Formats: sequence, C-alpha cells, structure tokens
Amino acid sequence: MQGLVTRERLELTIQVLTFVVLNSEMDIHEGLDIEVALEAAGNWGRFQKYMLILSFVSAVPNAFAAINVLFSQYEPYHHCSYPAEYVNKSTNVNVSTQDIVSTIIPLELNDKNIWVKSQCKIYDRNYSEYPVLAWPQYFKSDNSSTAINCNNGITWILSDTERTAVMDFSMICDDDWKAPVAVSMYQVGMMVAPFSGVLGDWYGRRPIFIISCVLQVTAQAICALSWNYIVYCIAIVLVGVFGLTNYLLCFVLVTEVTGYRWRNFITISSFFGFSAGYCSVALFAYAFPKWRIFLGVMSAAGALLYFPCCWFFPESPRWLAQKGRSDDAIRYLRVIAKQNDREERLEKALKNAHSCVTCKGNVPSTGITETTRVLFKSGIATRFCTVVYGWLITSSVYFAFTIYSADFSDDRFLNCLFGGLAETPAYVLVLPLMKYFGRPRTVLLLMIICGISSISLPFLPSELPLTSTIFAILGKASISAVFFTWYLMSTEIVPTLQRSAAISICSAVARIGSFGTPYLMYTRKYNYFAPNVFMGVATIISGILGVMYVPETLGVAMPDTVEEARQNKRFYRWHLFKSFPKTTSHTRQKIPASQEEKESILD
Repeated sequence: MQGLVTRERLELTIQVLTFVVLNSEMDIHEGLDIEVALEAAGNWGRFQKYMLILSFVSAVPNAFAAINVLFSQYEPYHHCSYPAEYVNKSTNVNVSTQDIVSTIIPLELNDKNIWVKSQCKIYDRNYSEYPVLAWPQYFKSDNSSTAINCNNGITWILSDTERTAVMDFSMICDDDWKAPVAVSMYQVGMMVAPFSGVLGDWYGRRPIFIISCVLQVTAQAICALSWNYIVYCIAIVLVGVFGLTNYLLCFVLVTEVTGYRWRNFITISSFFGFSAGYCSVALFAYAFPKWRIFLGVMSAAGALLYFPCCWFFPESPRWLAQKGRSDDAIRYLRVIAKQNDREERLEKALKNAHSCVTCKGNVPSTGITETTRVLFKSGIATRFCTVVYGWLITSSVYFAFTIYSADFSDDRFLNCLFGGLAETPAYVLVLPLMKYFGRPRTVLLLMIICGISSISLPFLPSELPLTSTIFAILGKASISAVFFTWYLMSTEIVPTLQRSAAISICSAVARIGSFGTPYLMYTRKYNYFAPNVFMGVATIISGILGVMYVPETLGVAMPDTVEEARQNKRFYRWHLFKSFPKTTSHTRQKIPASQEEKESILD
C-alpha cells in the first residue's frame, strides 16, 4: 500500500515537472510581446521627441521635389521675334511702336475669351518691301496675310538672369504638351512609390529609407544637369519614386515606436515639415533664378537635411520582432528605454520573458487575393471605396491649387510663399475640428469650403484682387487639412493586416488624380471656367459621400480583424447632428450597439 502511494506521488511529481518544463519552453518561445516591450521602454519620451524632429526634417526635402516645378517650369511671356527691319529701325514719334507691332503680331482669343497678342504666331508678310514706319499704312487694310508659326525664333520677356526649363526644352506653342507631361511624370513616380515601399517590409525600414534619400537627391541633381527633354522626364520620375518612398517609411517608423495617444501629433509633424519646405522653395527660387542652379542648390540642401536623418534613423523594433530577430529588437528597445529613462523597467520585463521579444502580428502574409477580398468584397468595401474616391479628388484639387493657382498675388514667389503659409493654420485647426466634430463631418465642412472656393475663383472680377486672394487661401488651406483627415480615416476603417495595403492603394489612386490635373487644367484654353467648376463639384460630392458611407472613428479602437472593422456602423447619413457613445483604444472597449447599429452590415 505504501509502495502504491509512493508510485502515485512519483507519477504526480513527473506530471507537475513536465507541465512546468513545457510552460517554461512556451514562455521562452513566446517571449515578451512587442506592445508590452514598447510600453516598458516608454511610448512617449525623449526618443519619440527625436523621432518627431526626424519626421519634420525629413519631410522638408520632399517639398523641394514636389513644388520646384512652379519655378523650374515657369513659362515667361514670349512672342515671335520681330523682323530684322523693325529691330534696326529709327524712332519716329509720329508712328507708335504699338501700331507697328500690330502689323507683325496677330491677335487671338486667350483662355479668358479676351483678345491678346499671339505668343506663337506672326503674319506671313514680306516686310522688306516697305519702310518700317510705313508698315501701318500699307498693312492696315491687308487682310490677305495669314498667321504662321514663328519663323525667326522666340523672344522671351524675362530678365537676363532668369532661365527656365520651358525655355531650354521649348515647351511652348506646338510643343506646349511637353509641360503637362513633365509635370505628370512626377506623379507617375509617386504612383509607383507606394508599391516600392513594400521593400521596407522585406529588408527593413532603415536601409530602404537611406537608399531612397540618396537616390532622391541624386535624381534631382541629374534633373538639373539633364541635357534633353527625355532625360529630364526620367529624372523627374525617379525623384517622385524615391521622395514618396522615404516619406512613407519614415511615417511608418515613427508610428511604430509611438503610443496611440501621440500618433496623430507625430503624423501631422511631417505635414508641417512639408509646409516649411514649401515656403523655402520660394526663397531658393528668388535667390537662384536660373533653373539648373536652383535645382542643384535644392539637391544639395536636401542632402544636408537627409544626412542627420539617415545617421539617426533607427530600425523598427516591431519589424525586427516580426522577422524573428529578437536580439536586434531588444538592442533597439534598450536604446529607446535609455533615451526615455526606462531602462530598469524594460530589463525587468525582459528578465521575466527570458530576454525574448515577439510580435503577435508575426503571421504569414494574407496575400493579394485575401487583401482584395477584404477591401473590396467584405462589409467594409463601400466605406473603403468612398475613402479611395476622397483621396483621388483631394490629391487632384490640392495639386491644382499648388501648381496652377495664381490668385494669391501677381508675384509667383509670393504665390508659393502664401501657399505654404496657408497650410500651417489649417493643420493647427484640423486637430480640434476632428476632436469635436469627428472625422466625416470635418471632411464635409472642409470639402464644402474648398468646393465653393474652387468654383468661385474664375468668376471673381479682376478688380477685386483681395477677394480672389481670400478665396484662394481658403481653398488651399481647407484641401490641405482634409488631406490629413482622409489619411487618418483610411487607417482607422480597415483591419491591421490590410492597413498598409490600404494606404498603398489610396496613395497610388491619389497620384492618378494628380497625374490627370495638368491635362484638366490644360482645358482652360478651350473653357476657362470648366476645370474649376468640375473640381469644385467633385470636391463637394466627395464630402457628402464621406459623411454618408464612412463611419465615425473618433474614439474607436483600431480594428485588428474584419469583424471588428464591420462592427463600427456609426454612420451619420443625413443626421449631421447625431452623437455617438465613445470608446477608447487602450481598453478596446466596444461601442454600445443602438437599434440602428444592430441592423445587418452593408455589403
């Protein structure tokens, strides 16, 4: 009997030891979850403040690449060169210069339906038959002469110190299509960039960020040295690709090392950096009026700004943990903890987890098929497509206000400076707007302001320049702020495993809108009002669709699964004053379901 008891005790002891060993191995295998590790290292401290500065500084050269076209492709006033007889004439007060010029240059209707001197045509006449001062008398009633393309070169009305790419590559008259194509090449590069950013998931944030920065400034230098139009366009494409790639990777990194309470603040810091670069472009252009020197100096300035960013740019501990590189992840976590004075807390957490860090998202990729099904064939398809349309219209209108608006003043340098300054208060105001009014209603308000401004601008009389300036600033500021709002909404309505893919799709579609903007504005030559009216109406429609089909995400937990994303059915529809109960991200508390929210999910 005593032997039996001893044997039972032995078997029980073996079972207990086996359970302890297995659980110990499981703990070692699972390790410390990266979310807990980042919390222990400090999710907002001195390190994250460094990242905020990094995000701001690294966004400045991106504005150099995007806005320089305002000056590098500026088209000065020009006309056909006058005949040699006119150039060598003697002055006679009895015959005005205007009368003589009218016998050389024909009149034509401009895009505002006003008769102006042609910039690309000259009368086909034998001017050597008559004295210059007699031209008005002999040619005044001569209606038989036809207007032909310039046969004696182009005269540019520009100071000798200025030079633009339009002049060097002849982007005028019959070749005026070259200018919108060159502008569109930058958008083609940005259209490809979101997909090239996937390399950051394969090889890490840091190496791809550094490579992108180096290649961006190199491509911009090649653009400044380009010897023909083809090389110029190829260099512009590369600038677009690598400029957006490093921006997206920097944004991903700072959000991966920052707590949820401060992610919006860090995100908007990159927008402030872009605005600072936007304003700086005007100063560079004023100081360096020759476009090749202008682009070369901005390339050098970009290199100087990127150098400290590349030097201090860390690798993401979250990415390292997901790749199974636990030792490297712990090394960077210790750097974060040291900067935040949380070393003791982190070491204690690591000791309890046997110095191993893992990521709960360390799962196989969902693949293209599954991502497509979730985004376009599940209950979130309607809201996601609405957001995509919002990105498309917002990008197109933003680009139009940036590149083609001359309504701030008659000075293109002041136009650029005011355009950059107009964005700053917009970014300051959009955060409290979203806090008190929510995402969709903020989008609706801003889109209506932008739409009305866009429609009104071409109809405002030229005698009211101050009114035009106010409308232009309102439109530019509102479309800048709504871009940030769409960005947040697109991350808050999709599951975690599809979030990066959703951002890539939105960004790529947005570049399609920017790509088409130069051609839309080109139609001003046929109908001056049509582009602004079209953009204004499309903008207002986008805001209405947003408030109808995109749920309110203010205070809602970020969804990790499709089911969690579908649970959010807080739609305003036409009830703009409806209020919803709130939940918090850190507790992941669910929203109490109302009767309306118990209805079936939209397919």
